[in-house]
Amino acid sequence: MLLLSPRSFVTPAPGFGAFIFASRRNGLLLAAAVIVAVIKMVVFKHFFPYIDFTSDTGSYMETALQNRNYNLWPIGYSKFLWLFHQFSRSETMLTVVQFVLLEASAFFFYFSVCYIFNPQSYFRYGFYAFLLINPLFPFLSNYFISDALFLSLGLTWITLLLWILHKPTTLLLVFHGLLLGYAFTVRYNAMFYPLVALIPILLSAYRPWQKVVAVLLPVVLIVSFVMFTRQKTAEHSGVKIFSAFSGWQIMNNAMYMMQYIPLDSVGVPEQFAKTHKAVYHYMTALKKLPRRIVVSDGSYFMWDMNGPQKGLLRDYGLAHKDKDVYAGWCGVAPLCSDYGNYMIRKYPWDFTRYYLLGNAKLYLLPELEVLGGYNRPIINLVNKEVTTFFKDGDKPKPEGKYNNWQSTLMSLFPSLIVICHLLFIEETIRYLIKKGGRKTSRKFNIALLLCWAFIGLNFAFSVFAAPIVLRYQVLLIVLLLGYTLLLTEVTDAPLVTQEEAEAEEERVMLGI
Repeated sequence: MLLLSPRSFVTPAPGFGAFIFASRRNGLLLAAAVIVAVIKMVVFKHFFPYIDFTSDTGSYMETALQNRNYNLWPIGYSKFLWLFHQFSRSETMLTVVQFVLLEASAFFFYFSVCYIFNPQSYFRYGFYAFLLINPLFPFLSNYFISDALFLSLGLTWITLLLWILHKPTTLLLVFHGLLLGYAFTVRYNAMFYPLVALIPILLSAYRPWQKVVAVLLPVVLIVSFVMFTRQKTAEHSGVKIFSAFSGWQIMNNAMYMMQYIPLDSVGVPEQFAKTHKAVYHYMTALKKLPRRIVVSDGSYFMWDMNGPQKGLLRDYGLAHKDKDVYAGWCGVAPLCSDYGNYMIRKYPWDFTRYYLLGNAKLYLLPELEVLGGYNRPIINLVNKEVTTFFKDGDKPKPEGKYNNWQSTLMSLFPSLIVICHLLFIEETIRYLIKKGGRKTSRKFNIALLLCWAFIGLNFAFSVFAAPIVLRYQVLLIVLLLGYTLLLTEVTDAPLVTQEEAEAEEERVMLGI
């Protein structure tokens, strides 16, 4: 028998719009959120007036200006930039647009949780306070990279999954599929999102045929995008490949262990002989440095101009003088992928020790990376492209006297990830021990399972397939904090009878 707390986690009767705008409390919370968001952005731009660049910015900018259908990075953000550029050339406006998307998606999540589960204290006011004072959103919005857009899509996607549990409709099904398909074009981290979505979709009240459509729609869109990208890449480079970057990344990841293992040529397949020899000489020189390269150095090997991967790229350029740099990356990627996978299969335990375990530690304490400071003065972009994209792009953008504030504020968040994990695990254990599942609704328990699925798959993807930095883990911070507050409220609620729960639900529905 399912039991509910008398004043928490009962679905209110009014529609979602009425819940927000007809309720005095919720209307005031929304109004305050809008006012604080405006003040926050005005103050932020006073201290940090210029949008920041990273090493990825130039590629995004060039792809957007040329409206290309291929790039080293996913093209979804470049398409967003292309659309933005049709209406504005203001870098301040780009920051504002990205910030508005982030705030809107965050408060859509917040008010949806309040509507669906009706928390009364910890989440309603604690999570709301976090959204108001959180400095991550303004800083993420101030970068010419895909993080703010992808985070907005991620928060909206999680919220749609909660709505699928609460009130599944065909329109919601279609919107979820389209959003998930687009999220994959913005960042390939979204490739595990359909697996997470299986939980609420299969356990929802959809009819069987609707569940099939809900599962297949994002998969069809993602597969279609992969095929489209492979075709466009082949037309440009002559190599039918989906992601050139992933091939380079695999070899880069394998090279962390190559600093410690014997690199003899015994048994090395002929197609890898030249590459293996280059790696051997590179590692021999690298061992003379005062320290070894560690996982926290990021994609060090693939960007080192003296490294074997850049050597392969130079050799490819000399042999194919009619090809551009992107075509070179594509041409070299299959060899990098095959060689990296060969070495990983040959030395699986060394790969686990020197790469996977190091990445697992970074998952809890990620590097600040670009969030650690103002990067624009040291990023060498083509001025013509910057001037074309922004109306004042040719003007100097010096480092301001307040930029050290950024590193100070951002340095708090790696520790916050550790704290959030520990608190979430502790509250989950308390929830199980105190029979929290009997104090709330079935859909809350499914939503909790959804959160655990996201954490587990995000951990696996991050550790095995991607570099780990703070800006990639912001959605994780938001979910851990929100669900911890929800769990605390459920666990601390008294256990009541079914009759009491039904009576309270009737009072809520009648507005008493």
